[in-house]
Amino acid sequence: MHRRAERGVALVAAVAALAVLTVLATGLATTSVLDQHLARNALAALQADALARSGVAAAAVVLGERSPAEPDALSARWDSGRQPLGAGWVEVRVEDEARRLDLNELADAVPALFRVLGLDDRLLDALADWTDGDDSPRPAGAERDWYLGQTPPYLPPNAPLGSVGELVGVRGFDAALVERLRPFVTVAGETAINPNTAPREVLLAVVGASSPPGDESLGSAYAAPANVGSPQRSRSCRRSCTLSECPVMRAVTRPRIGRPSR
Repeated sequence: MHRRAERGVALVAAVAALAVLTVLATGLATTSVLDQHLARNALAALQADALARSGVAAAAVVLGERSPAEPDALSARWDSGRQPLGAGWVEVRVEDEARRLDLNELADAVPALFRVLGLDDRLLDALADWTDGDDSPRPAGAERDWYLGQTPPYLPPNAPLGSVGELVGVRGFDAALVERLRPFVTVAGETAINPNTAPREVLLAVVGASSPPGDESLGSAYAAPANVGSPQRSRSCRRSCTLSECPVMRAVTRPRIGRPSR
């Protein structure tokens, strides 16, 4: 009787030990698979970063091959196409920053741009409070007291914007709104826009026009600044823009690991 009990206990212990070993083996296998995925992802991230940096270098080569006197217009091709490189490929497109409205240098035209885009005018107060040098909030704005009450608390810089992405910290702005603004704004220090490449929304904001697409008054407004009415907005729109006149360029790189799809 005792021997049968001992054999039963031994069987239970063996089954329990086998279960523990199975759990340990499964855990080790899972950890090994996760480590492999993490290693592959880390390698892919490094390769993508290298491809992006190579794309910026390719953009510099493309610009170096152009004449400084060549007009910067929508008809000009500032891209290197899709270039196979290493473990993947990179696609490069170069854009002049003068096609966008500078939020620091052309702040007088920002309200007009917001109206053209159909954005809430109250955002302008918050933006002005973010960049001005005082702590007195505007009616729809916010200063340090409001930002210190957020979770986590932070402070407005009370200085010109350092990047477009910084807008996400301004009261009333969110990531979706900032992404909507990105095609139209910059902080690159451009004191005037390039009428050859600026989108309609930026032209309308700068020249103060309100004509529908295709209306000739939009073209005449920036072609003949003397008729615009606002000297400040006239100076904010260039008559022409070459590489030497619009030297700030943005290289947009699209790296991909693996063979490009056709």
